[in-house]
Amino acid sequence: MENILTVTIPFFALMGGGYIAGRARLFTAEAIDGMIFFVFYFALPCMLFRYMALSPLNEITDFSFMGSYAAVSLFGFVLAALGSRLLFHAPAGVMALQGQGGSIGNVGFLGLPMIAALLGKDAALAVALALLVDLIVFMPLTLSILEIDKHNKQVQTHQPKSQTILKILRGTFLNPFVLSIGCGVLVSAFNVTLPVPVDSFTGLLGAAASPCALFALGASLAGRSLSDDFKEAGFMIGMKLFIHPLVMWLAMTYVFNVKPMWALAAVLVAGLPVAGNVFILAQTYGFYTERSSTAILLSTAIAVVTFSMLVALLT
Repeated sequence: MENILTVTIPFFALMGGGYIAGRARLFTAEAIDGMIFFVFYFALPCMLFRYMALSPLNEITDFSFMGSYAAVSLFGFVLAALGSRLLFHAPAGVMALQGQGGSIGNVGFLGLPMIAALLGKDAALAVALALLVDLIVFMPLTLSILEIDKHNKQVQTHQPKSQTILKILRGTFLNPFVLSIGCGVLVSAFNVTLPVPVDSFTGLLGAAASPCALFALGASLAGRSLSDDFKEAGFMIGMKLFIHPLVMWLAMTYVFNVKPMWALAAVLVAGLPVAGNVFILAQTYGFYTERSSTAILLSTAIAVVTFSMLVALLT
C-alpha cells in the first residue's frame, strides 16, 4: 500500500495544489479557463495521439475490449438512471445526468495520466480506448436523452430534429480527444514514422498534459458550489466509486475474455470520480447544476482514498 501511495499521492497533491490556488483566488476564472483550454485542446490530445501513433494497429483496434467495457458501463448507466427514477422520481433529463455520472469517470484529466504512471504504456492504451468509448457512445446517448426531454418540455421552441442530430454528431466527432485518437490510429495503420519535429512537438506537449490537467482540474473544482441536499449526489457517488468498479471487476474477471492488464485498467477507470462533463451538461441545459457539482467535488475528494485502495487491492 505504501508503494501505491507514493505514486497516487503526488497526483492528488497536484490537484489539491490547484484547488488551494483556486480557493485563494491566485488565478482568475479566465486564467483557469485558459489552463483547461490548453489541456483540452493541446496537451491531452498530443498525449492521446502519441499513445495511438506509436502503438501497433492490432493493439489499438481491440474491439472486443471496447465492446466489453461499453457493455458494463451501459449496465451502470441504466442502473444509475433507473435508480434515480425509483428513489427520487427523477424526470428523464435528470435520469440521463445520473446515468452519466454513475458510469463515466474523469478519464481524460485524471485517469489517463495517473493510470499510465501506475501501470505503464500498455494500460494507458486501454484507458485511451475506454475514453473513446465514453466519448462516442455515452456522450451522444446522454445528449440525446437531454434533447428529447427538452423537446417534451418546450415543443414550440425546440429546434428541428435534423439540427439536433447534427449538433450531437458535431459535438462527438469534433471533440479534440476523438480527433487525436483517430489521427493516431491512421498514423499507426499506415505505419508512418513521425518526423523528428512532429515527434518532439507532440512529445513536449504530451509531457505537459499530466501536471497541467491535474492542476487545472483542482483549480476548476474550487469554484464549484455544494448542494444543501446530498441524497442525490450521494447516490451518484455511490454508483460511480463503488458499484461501477465492482460490476466492472466481476465482468472483466468472470464474463469477458480480456487480457489481465487491460482488465485491470478497465476496473481502475471504473473507479475514477464523477466526470466534469456532467456539470457542463447540467449547466448547458439549465438544471441540476448544484447536485452535479456536489457529486463531482465530493467524489474527487473521496477517490483520494478509494482509488488508492482499489489499486492496492488489485495489484
